[in-house]
Amino acid sequence: MRLNPSNTLIIKRLLVGRGSKPLRSILGKIDPSDIASMLPSLDSVETHVLFEALCAINRAPETLLQLPEHQRMEIFNRLEEQNILEIFRLASDEDTARLLSGFSSHEQMQFLRFVEEGRKARIQRFLNYPEDSAGRFMQTGVFCLSSELTAVKALEELRHRAQQESIYYIYCVDDRGRLEGVVSLRQLVTCSPQALLRSIMRVELITVDANEEASEAAELVSKYALIAIPVIDIENRLLGVITVDDIVDLIKDQATAEVYAQAGLKEDDRVYTSALRSVGFRLPWMMVNLALAAVASSVVSLFEDTMSVVIILASLKNIVAGVAGNTAIQSLTVVTRGIAVEDFKFISHLKALKKELLTGVLIGIITGIAAGLLTYFWKGNMMVSIVMTASMFINSIVAATFGSGIPILLEKLKLDPATGSGPIVTMATDIFSFFSFLGLASIGLKLIG
Repeated sequence: MRLNPSNTLIIKRLLVGRGSKPLRSILGKIDPSDIASMLPSLDSVETHVLFEALCAINRAPETLLQLPEHQRMEIFNRLEEQNILEIFRLASDEDTARLLSGFSSHEQMQFLRFVEEGRKARIQRFLNYPEDSAGRFMQTGVFCLSSELTAVKALEELRHRAQQESIYYIYCVDDRGRLEGVVSLRQLVTCSPQALLRSIMRVELITVDANEEASEAAELVSKYALIAIPVIDIENRLLGVITVDDIVDLIKDQATAEVYAQAGLKEDDRVYTSALRSVGFRLPWMMVNLALAAVASSVVSLFEDTMSVVIILASLKNIVAGVAGNTAIQSLTVVTRGIAVEDFKFISHLKALKKELLTGVLIGIITGIAAGLLTYFWKGNMMVSIVMTASMFINSIVAATFGSGIPILLEKLKLDPATGSGPIVTMATDIFSFFSFLGLASIGLKLIG
């Protein structure tokens, strides 16, 4: 059942009571992501009643995991400690770790003291993995069998466990849990019943270490068209799997991070973030932009005499800067994305720079001629028209160089090519645009004089 205004209204009416069977019944038919979308509109009392009902039908953890971390923590702040502990009790070890990740270390320990020691150690292991590592994204409910089993025994085990687990591949392990190979379902059902899994398994495996970045797993899944990828430790023991569903979420997060980084924003700055938090996130880059804008203005002030003689220059300088800025951002986007998706496996950095430079030259010629003609017919000034054409051409080349060169340089310096590149490249291009346009105009005036 999909959430709609009608059943939303019914749910909100049912939230006035406690332990309502109709409430639990309707919540059991609605997808957790739809339930999560309701949460920001509920008050503290309604939230408390809703989660009592969700805990009763064991859907509280998966509903909370649909929320962004900031909103999830707001919900936790509305709930009593006993409700939070019940949610952790119902969640799997990995989901409990994900839910706990938003709390401070001290708060995590406070909650974990109510958990039995064995489970506490497993949850703590998840929390000890680096934040963006494969270990944080993996699912531990992985279907694996001893490589010494026969095919017929493996099929029996498969039928028994298929209802409780999502089975993508049959991973074969030794008696110490070390990954030895993988068997596809097709191989299993078509081989001899008495064949050992060891004899039919494929031993050339694509794996990812639990401490490696999750982005590495995403690249491998995409490159080799996998449904899931096994996660191992340093001793090759099978710890879990990362599925293609997890990869989709990861890729979405990466795309968001890249877009935000180019604009100089933090990922926590979202449409539902409070105004004060957004100001805190954005103000540092705004101050940097203010400083760079002051530099650009100081460049313009060097040519005040020129602009006072040919006043139309003041109305045209922003055209040059705007087109150059767009050219730079286009080159920056292509190169940054190429780095992110590993396009540079197929082309050298130098060839990519040459290609972007050639693109800048061609765009500069076309836009320069167009801008020169437009300026002449609009303003009727041949000198300004020539300056416009030359400046557009020069700036297009420089913009393409900045846009493609800066992310490559940052990558060589082991820095994130996306972080802050957009504002820096745009402002650097603006400064050069003003300098070249007004500088050429000054030279033109001297020649005429």
